[in-house]
Amino acid sequence: MRHLMRHLTAVSLFCSMSTGLILASPALAQSNLLPEGQTLITLTVTERTRVGQDTLTADLRIEADDRDAAAVQNRINQAMAEALAAARAVDEVSVSTGYYGVYQYNRNPSGNRADEVWRGSQNLTLESRDATALLELAGRLQAMGFVMNQLSYSLSTERADEVRDGLMEAALTRAREKADRAAAALGKSDVEIATVDIDSQSGGYAPPVMMRAMAADASMEMAAPSADAGETEVTLTVRVQAVAK
Repeated sequence: MRHLMRHLTAVSLFCSMSTGLILASPALAQSNLLPEGQTLITLTVTERTRVGQDTLTADLRIEADDRDAAAVQNRINQAMAEALAAARAVDEVSVSTGYYGVYQYNRNPSGNRADEVWRGSQNLTLESRDATALLELAGRLQAMGFVMNQLSYSLSTERADEVRDGLMEAALTRAREKADRAAAALGKSDVEIATVDIDSQSGGYAPPVMMRAMAADASMEMAAPSADAGETEVTLTVRVQAVAK
C-alpha cells in the first residue's frame, strides 16, 4: 500500500465563481492512481446569468352553481365550447383544458334544513410569447364569465437552452484557465483535460402575477389584464478533471 501511495499525487480543487473557495479532497486523491510526476486536478466552475422571461401563461376557470347537476354541467360545457372557439381563432396563443369537476355541497351547514346544491368548474390554460394577444384574449374570456386563477411569465425551454450554450463555453474556458494556473502553481507546464461533466439548471423563481378571483359582471365592459415580464436566473456548472505533468 505504501508503495502505491508513493506513486500517487493528486490535488483536488473546488472553484466557485461566486465564492472563490478552494478546498482539498483527500478522498479523491486516494481513488485515482497516476504515474509518478503527474497530478490530478479537479475543478468545478459555475456560470450564471439572468434572462428576460419570454412566455406568458394564463390559467382561467369557469364555475357554475345549480340545484340540478345537469344544468351545472350544461352551463360549463357551453361556456368552455365558446371559450375554446375564441382561443383557437387566435393563432399566436396555444390553448388547453384542465381539471373538470362537479360536486354537491350544503350551502347551509349550520341550519336546521340542508340546502344542497351542485357546483362545478373547469380550467382552461392559455400560453403565448405574444403577451398582447394573450392578454386581450384573457380579457374577453373574463367578460364571458371566466375567472383568472393565475397569470405568470416564465422562460421558454428553447431560450434557456440557447443561454446555457453560451454559459457552457464560458465555463469551459474558465475551467481551462484555472487548470493551467493550478498546474503552474505546482510547477508543471503540461495540462491535459481528461473528463468534463456539465450540469445545467434554471433557478431564480419568479413569483406569478396573481389576479383576485372575481365573477364577471355581464353588464360591465371587461378590461384586459396586465402583466410585466420578469427575469429567470439560468445556471450552468462544469466539472473538469485535468492531468498536469
